[in-house]
Amino acid sequence: MPQLTRDLVAAQPVDQHGTSTGPSVTLPAGTEFVITVRKLNRPSDSFGEVWCEIRVADQLYRVPLRLLETAYTT
Repeated sequence: MPQLTRDLVAAQPVDQHGTSTGPSVTLPAGTEFVITVRKLNRPSDSFGEVWCEIRVADQLYRVPLRLLETAYTT
């Protein structure tokens, strides 16, 4: 399972339908995760930000793809 190599800020907890379930959090370096949706465009994003969805333990998070790429290097 991949691990974050840096802290990942702005991880927004979501339910299985993609609905936000709370405020954004920072996931610490070393956190194991699985990418569940690689690219996700949100209609409300005016700048065309590409997002992805990851699972940490039993919680889903929506994060900007560019932030995940900086917090996780293979």
